[in-house]
Parts: sequence; structure tokens; C-alpha cells
Amino acid sequence: MTLSAVLRNPRRSARSLKPIVLLAIRPTLRGVRKQQPSALVTAPRRRGASHDPYVLRISRLTIDKLGVKLYDSVSAVVAEIIANSYDADAQVVRVRLPLNTTLARKVAGGVGQLGDYVIEVLDDGHGMTPDEALEHYLEVGKDRRGEGGLGARSRERGRPVLGRKGIGKLAPFGICRTIELISAGEPKTASGFLTTHFKMEYEKLLRDTEQATPLEVGDRDGTYSPERGTVIRLSRFLPKRVADVQTFQRQLSRRFIFARPDFKILIEDTRDPKTNPPFQLDPLDIPVQPETKVDLATHPVTGLNGEVLPVTGWLALAKDAYQDEEMAGVRIYARGKIVATTRDFEQPAGYTGEYTMRSYLVGVVEADWLDDDQGDDFIRTDRQNIIWDSEYGRALRDWGGKLIRDIGQRSRKPHRRKKSAMFIERADLEKAVQERFDEVELRDAAMELGRQIGAFAAEDELKDDEYVGDLRELILTVAPHKALIDAFRELGREATGEPVSLEKISDLFGKTRIAELASFAQIAAERVRVINELEQAIETSHDEATFQNLIARAQWLIESDWAIITSNQRLSTFIAAFKRYYKDQYGEEIEVAFNEHATARPDFTAADIGQQLVVVELKPPGHVFGDKDLDRLAQYIAALETFFETHPRLRFARGYKIVLVADQRRLTVATNQLYFKKLEADGERFERHTWEEFLARTKKAHEAFLEANVRARTRKA
Repeated sequence: MTLSAVLRNPRRSARSLKPIVLLAIRPTLRGVRKQQPSALVTAPRRRGASHDPYVLRISRLTIDKLGVKLYDSVSAVVAEIIANSYDADAQVVRVRLPLNTTLARKVAGGVGQLGDYVIEVLDDGHGMTPDEALEHYLEVGKDRRGEGGLGARSRERGRPVLGRKGIGKLAPFGICRTIELISAGEPKTASGFLTTHFKMEYEKLLRDTEQATPLEVGDRDGTYSPERGTVIRLSRFLPKRVADVQTFQRQLSRRFIFARPDFKILIEDTRDPKTNPPFQLDPLDIPVQPETKVDLATHPVTGLNGEVLPVTGWLALAKDAYQDEEMAGVRIYARGKIVATTRDFEQPAGYTGEYTMRSYLVGVVEADWLDDDQGDDFIRTDRQNIIWDSEYGRALRDWGGKLIRDIGQRSRKPHRRKKSAMFIERADLEKAVQERFDEVELRDAAMELGRQIGAFAAEDELKDDEYVGDLRELILTVAPHKALIDAFRELGREATGEPVSLEKISDLFGKTRIAELASFAQIAAERVRVINELEQAIETSHDEATFQNLIARAQWLIESDWAIITSNQRLSTFIAAFKRYYKDQYGEEIEVAFNEHATARPDFTAADIGQQLVVVELKPPGHVFGDKDLDRLAQYIAALETFFETHPRLRFARGYKIVLVADQRRLTVATNQLYFKKLEADGERFERHTWEEFLARTKKAHEAFLEANVRARTRKA
């Protein structure tokens, strides 16, 4: 029977007397104030037991700071336990836990009910006898590698040990409230391996007292096991989540860089073992851009005093921007265990290639001198980062800064090629070019322009369909002009003082004509699209804002020869001043749509067409233009008249005109009927159209465009 089987089905001892187990701390950690040792409470021995009581005196501050605060994720806690198994010469470590699970439930105002799941880490290492547990395991803060410790190498296999400060045993208190240890250790006797078994409970340890705290001794304590090894069992969990199988594997893999055939880690999902069968933890694999990879073995770190500090590993740019936190940045290891992760080696902001480095830089740096056996190490107490302001930390920072600048230089071209290919694929540019242009020269110019613009595009926005679509449309618009410019350049290169052939000049004029026609074609295509949109809106929409905004964006619907030559600052100035004036006179705010400045609910649309202000008042199809609508329109007209009288500098050279678009009219007030007839009589200042008339007039003005569009669609079909 294996040790794990024995421990999961313990034979309960007939001896029911529970001895008291004492915990105390050896106050040798940096940052923890030394205390005068207090008298230990004598614990009764277990009947038949030959060892002293388990003793570990520990302060509330120590548990809180070194357990709860430093380790707040399941993967970090499990990694600390695995590190202890490695130091105990284990060859196989099994981690049994419920993947993709929240271990406890949060409630408003507090932690809530502690979770009743169990996490177990089992190994086949040399284990601990009760005396060894008392002497080494239960002395928190004892330097494992120093005098009186277990040494810098593991007992049997001579591994460089990972443990040093003796605080990893407190890590589980960051996620749970009960830690149970069962360990069967050497030497083997005729009865088997002597077993240590006790529990540590957070609430019992967390006391503001100098007296040692009694703990519960387990049923297996003092008995013998047929196999050696250790089980750490965690229970009564806080609201922590175990990630899904892929994420948990990444979280755990990144913490180690073991490359030993005599050590493997197995993960077992206790929640859904059928879906997720046991698997072996493999090294973290990150696809990189090969041309950016740097072998660190030939790039040692130079210490501040000129000493050579060897490193191994690699740095490179990932093929893709960081997709998850576990694969981000450069992982720094000492003795095979992660001690820091950095995205730029603590470089100040503003260096060339900063965005690329902080989004793509990956790598593995192995620097055992950060955790040297002799003297102080250069790793923070929580083993999660380097002390960058230390002597070796500054040397590593300077070394890393030079390397990432070198990588940034060599990565520019391949990175741009990657973005260029990404853009062309995302934009489906080749298909769009084939549909837009018939001439080979234009297609070539468009594709070349796409490669150039894509190379300098913002990569994080290449996943945005709107951004990609806008770039594609820009390329298709500019491509004819690029073809023309390229033709001029080619002609200039060939001339060099020699007469230019008539054939070359004819070809240049041909490309000029192509560029001109392509520009007209794009204008025509856009107008056909808007006319179709207007026709569909007339058939389906009854929202006034839809029509106001459409006309604001395409003011050539009012006058077909209208075009924006430059930004119309005069119209913008007029709109701002008129809105202020209207509010002062009538006590209400109005919204005016103009050019691209469409609003959610405009009151009317304004346009500057041939130095004439055109005010478009419209009602959606089906709306009956009545007395209230005319009152509102009359108020606009009165406001315009008085505004221009008091603001002569903002007048338009050709005055203003009102365009009313409404299908039906029903005026019941006699004065309104007379006023409306007067408006209709003023053909220069007032126009009225039904939507059918408005659409027919627009189609007539763009008849050639519409017919060309029909022919083009027929050819493609």
C-alpha cells in the first residue's frame, strides 16, 4: 500500500489521548523585532511517543505578514509546497485540487462561509521524523543553509536547495485556515518509517500572547508507514479561485525551470477528473520571433566592481502581444525557482521601442548568484521580486536595459513585417483592391500602400474592425494618386538629361487620367451609397433624427454641386453664436446638425452652400406638418431675421433659405394658412418638397452615377 493510500484511509489508533502540540517562532527574520523568549507550556507526551512535543512559538505579526499578505493565490501557495518537496529529494510530486473552482463564497460585509474543499500535495521525498520536524520544520526563520541548518544541498541527490528563510510553510495561510502535515521519514525500521502528523489552525495561532499555542496531534503521529514521503493537506479555504486547467498549468509552470529527469510534477483535478485526466506539468512554451532571440550565455552581467556574473537563458520578442499575464515579461530564476518578472528591467519611461518591449518582451534569465549560499541574497522576503536597489539588482537592471535596446533595434523590421501582414489579412485588402480597381498599376499601388501603412499601424488597434476599415478606405482613396506619384518618380529617374520618349509621356498622362477618374469614381460610389441609404430610410424609418443626421453628413443632397473645399469655419462660428442668441431670446437650447457635426436629436440642419445659409427643416415620412410645426418654423425664421440684424458680420453673402421636407400639410389656423402661402410665394427664400420629390430630385442630379453603378454591378454578376 502506498503512503498516499495509507494517509487517505488512516487506521485510527485505539489510543485516544490527544497530546497538546506547541508552536513557537524563532525570531531571526529581518524586519521582525526580536522578543525575549517566554516560558514554554509543557505538553503531555503522547502515550508511547519518544519525541519531545512539537514546539513553534510564532507571533501574530509573523503569520499575518509572512503568510496571509505574501501569498494570496492558489498557484503561489502550491509552488511553495512543491519547492519544499524538491528540497526533500522527491522525484514525483502529485498536486490534487479542484480546478476551475471558487474555494469559498463571499458574502456582503465579510468573508462568508469557509470553503470545504481540500487541496493535497503529496511527494515521495525523504520525509521527516517527529524529531526532524521539531528541529527544522517548526523553526520559522531559521537559515536552512546556514550553521545548524540542513545545508545548501539536498540530503540524497545533492540538489541546490530552494528554501532559505523558512517561511514557505506559512504560505498556505494566505488561502486557507488549516494546514495538516503528515510525513514519514528516514531511517526505515523493521516497522516502517516513523510518521509525523499534526495540524496548524490559523485562529489558534493568531493570538496576541507570548505563550506557545497548543495544536492538535493527528492520528498517524508516532505510527509507522510502509513508504516514506510527505502530504500537505489544506482545508477551510478563503474566497480564492483555482484557475481552469490551462491557466493553472501556466501559473504553476512559470514558477519553476527544473530541467531534471529525476523530478516531475503531476496535476490531478479532483472536481472533474473525467474531463481533465492527470497530466504532467511541462515547461512554459512561448512562441517567439526567432530573429530577435538572444542567447544569454554569451552575455554575462558585469558587477559594479567589475566582477563577471554568469547568466543563462534567452530573451526575445513574442510572436504575439501578451495574451495573458502568465506569459508576459521576462522571468528571472535563481536555483530553478522564479524570483522576479520584469517587462523592461525597470527602465525609465521614454526609451525607443518602449511600447514594443512592454507588450512583447519575453525570456528566461537564470542567475543563481541572486540567491548565493554565502552572505545576503538579493531577493525580497516574499521571493516574488528582486531588490533592484541592491548592488546586484542595479547591475542586472543596467545589463537588461542594454539588451532590450539591442533587441528593439533588431526587431524593428520583422515587427513591421508582422504588422503589415496582419493588417492586409484583417482588412482583406487584396479582395477590396480587386473589386475597386481594374488597372494593374492601381492594384499594385494599393497593395504597396497597404503594406507600408500596415507596418506603421497601431498594433493594438488592428483588432478593431472600425480602425482597420478606415485604414482600408484611406488606402483605396490614395492609391490612384500614389500610382501617379510613382509614375513621376520613374519618369524623373529615367530622364537624367536624356530626352523623354513620347511613349513615356503618353503613359504618364494615362496614369494621370486614371487617378482623376478613380477619385471621381470614389465620390460617385459614396453618393450612390448615401442615396440608397436615404431611399431605405424613407421606406422604413419614422425617426426625424435619422434624416437630419444623414443630410448633415451629405449636404450635397440639398444641392448636388455642393462640396467641402476647406473646413467651413464661418458656418461653425455662426452656429455657435446663433445657439447662444436663441437661448437668450427664447430661454431654450437648440441642437443644430452641420457638416460632420451631427447630434443625437437635432432641431434642424444647417449648410453653407455657395455663400448662402440653408436651413433644412424636415419631418419624417408619414408625419403631418401642422400648426405647431409651423409655429416652430416661424420662430426659427424670426430668430434668424433679428440675429442677422444684430450680428451683421456673420451674415452670408447670399442670405439664407429655408428648405422644408414634409409629406403632408394640415393647417387649421387661418393666420397660419396665410403665413404659409406667403412663404411658398417667396421662391428664393423658401422651398418645400415631399420625400418622394426630394428623392427623385436627388436621383435625377446623380443619374449618371446611378447608371454607372448598375452597369458595374451587372458586370460583376
